[in-house]
Amino acid sequence: MNSPKNILVVTTSTIQNIKIEKYLKPISAHVVAGTNVFSDMFASFSDVFGGRSDTYQKQISSIYNEAVNKLKIAAFEIGANCILDLKVDADEISGKGKSMFMLTAIGTAIIIEKSSLKSHEEESQAFGIATTEGIKTLKKKKEIITKAENTQQIFDEDFWDFVTANQVKEVFPFLLRAYSKRLAQFQQDPSQNSQFQLSLMNYVDSFSEDEKTNLVYDAISTENDPALIGQLLVLISRLQLLNIEEINKLLRSDNFILQKRALAILHYDKPYYDKQDIDSFNEIISYISQDFKERGTRSTKKQMLSSKEKEVWICECSKTNDGYGTESEFCESCGNNIWGFKAQSAQPANTIKALRDKVELIQELI
Repeated sequence: MNSPKNILVVTTSTIQNIKIEKYLKPISAHVVAGTNVFSDMFASFSDVFGGRSDTYQKQISSIYNEAVNKLKIAAFEIGANCILDLKVDADEISGKGKSMFMLTAIGTAIIIEKSSLKSHEEESQAFGIATTEGIKTLKKKKEIITKAENTQQIFDEDFWDFVTANQVKEVFPFLLRAYSKRLAQFQQDPSQNSQFQLSLMNYVDSFSEDEKTNLVYDAISTENDPALIGQLLVLISRLQLLNIEEINKLLRSDNFILQKRALAILHYDKPYYDKQDIDSFNEIISYISQDFKERGTRSTKKQMLSSKEKEVWICECSKTNDGYGTESEFCESCGNNIWGFKAQSAQPANTIKALRDKVELIQELI
């Protein structure tokens, strides 16, 4: 069991042909959303048929899945590999004229025999059927992808609802392009920028952990637009997508730009840590200490009207700068320090400190 996503969840109090090794304890998870999540949809139902709305149903399913995923993480943290007797309740919380919608998932965390879990997974197979609803969804998905490829797609509320609910990962590159093209417009109207960022974050968050990681880190490795990189870093930070394996790929690449992006990401978090993460962070600390060298050159030059020499450093851009080449000294021409980093960038030294602090905190909790 190496991830919360692999935890088996059932609504029954027993599992046929599964050996239970240990009952741990009851666990719960909560998801709170503003009632406007639903009232906004009621204001303009464009997909109502037969008294039902696909958008409303998919929104409810998304919140339900979020609650169950949080329950899995709670079970994983105490060493369980299965949750029995799952129940999900919905309540409305109100006060001071405002109301919120809360979904609560509860269950019993247990440990089942690993061989039984594997057998259960092997027996689980999807039914080979194609529903009318599935055909309609696939048709609309293809239409959206085609429009996006031809830069004809309108990124309105209906678009975001569909690609998020149906996890249309093919449009992700086009969403990044759209963000880049709208930067000037966003600078004039920050509210539009915030709304686009929120919609993009909800869209990415709809995918599984592996799919999120693949989408975002593939883009981190290939994009060159600083604005897009900034947006991707925002996603990694808010969605806690720090991934050690992907970080190691970036650090060990021959591309210094990718290495610098890895340092920035190391200041973010992942949802949970284990003992293996401690070892991984210590290895990364060692790697950063040894492999991030000064990219400029230290030298001296004679002072005017004096035979004494003073220390200077020569930047990669060939500009000679006065000073000792410290982390806080930056080139007058390109703005980089002697290690090749700008003032606002994550530096090797402060990244190492952040990782050591994180390791210390993890060790106290484990």
